[in-house]
Amino acid sequence: EIKSWAFWRAVATEFVGMLLFIFAGLTAIIGSSEDGIAQELKVSLAFALAIATLSQSLGHVSGAHFNPAVTLGLLVSGQISALRCVCYILAQMLGAVAASAIVNGYG
Repeated sequence: EIKSWAFWRAVATEFVGMLLFIFAGLTAIIGSSEDGIAQELKVSLAFALAIATLSQSLGHVSGAHFNPAVTLGLLVSGQISALRCVCYILAQMLGAVAASAIVNGYG
């Protein structure tokens, strides 16, 4: 599995998907100057639209987990291998850190 091109493409997709998901959410949080329910609604919609778009566009490559809890759940249920689980979670964490670094770099 580790030698296949499809495996590493799926791992890279988890990285990019998580990066874009966190980037969209963080920029929605930072970009809104309102307080209260309007702010919460904008941020919630940004996250919802981001995950819906990313799942539809990248889901065929990796399954679009974009969440370590989902990946662990699939491991426990026997739907993915332990190697795939570890690689996906590492890619997801690195994607989230990269998105945070990008947003922090512009702040």
